[in-house]
Formats: sequence, structure tokens, C-alpha cells
Amino acid sequence: MNSRILNFFNVKLDAFIVFVSVVVVIMFIALFFLLLDYLKMRKRYVEFMTGESGKSLEYTIYKRFREIDKLKAGQKDNDAQIAIIYDMLRRNYSKVGIYKYDAFNIENSLSGGSISFALTLLNSRDNGFILNVIHNRAGCEQVLAAEEKISLDMALKYDEKKETDK
Repeated sequence: MNSRILNFFNVKLDAFIVFVSVVVVIMFIALFFLLLDYLKMRKRYVEFMTGESGKSLEYTIYKRFREIDKLKAGQKDNDAQIAIIYDMLRRNYSKVGIYKYDAFNIENSLSGGSISFALTLLNSRDNGFILNVIHNRAGCEQVLAAEEKISLDMALKYDEKKETDK
């Protein structure tokens, strides 16, 4: 039995039948694996739709929505607490200036060196205080405002200094 199509492509009938048989076997194997995947998916679908231990899908969805509502309420509480923390941080001292100096500029051993200092602590609104500590072995003679101004300037530029240090 000769076919014009097989003769046109110069293919023998036996080789053609073997080729088609192999393709059919491969297709049946693929169909078998697809059927296995379908059955697994069907089983998971039925379990999902009926729920776990007979629970309905509607109840599961309802429970999840209640959990989401609780999370939203908790998020609102967290946001309020974070706002309080930020407000407290704005009031905390975050700018620092310290300037060491020799308060009396005495060349002899009574001076003690540069152990006097002016310390400035400011918050984000530039409110704070200046502490001027004057130390000398011989005693205290005067308060120097120039050092306090230097310390204040250092504290006001503290944020700029932190940015350049990074």
C-alpha cells in the first residue's frame, strides 16, 4: 500500500508508522502526568472550598477579615505611640556644643591649663541651656561670655556637623 504523500516526501510506510506510534506513546505519557496534576489540584480545590475539618470557606474568609480589622486597630495604636515618641524626641537634647578653654590665661602653674569648659545642650527647637564650668587651682575670678557664645554656635551647627561626618 503506497501513498502519494509518503512517496512525495520519500518516506517508507514502516518508518512512518513507527514515528507516529512513538509520538502517540509520548502523548499518552504526557496525558497521564497531566491527569495526575489535575487530580492533585482537584483535591486541593475541594479541600479549600469545603474548608478544614468541615468548616466553610465563608467562615474562613470572615475570620480573616476580623483578623485584618484587629491588625488595623493595632496599627492605629502603634501610629499614636510613634507620634508620642517623636514628640518626646523633639523635646530631648539632640544638639551638643562643648568648648574647652583656659579661663584665666595665666602662664604659671596656678592656672591648671584648659580644664574649664562651656557645655551647651539644645533640643530641635533650639531650647536648652549653657553650663559654664570655670576651674582654676587658685580660685574663680570672672565669667567669660565669649566661650559660652562659641559653645552655643557649636551646638547650633551640630546637625550640620553630623551630616558632614557621614
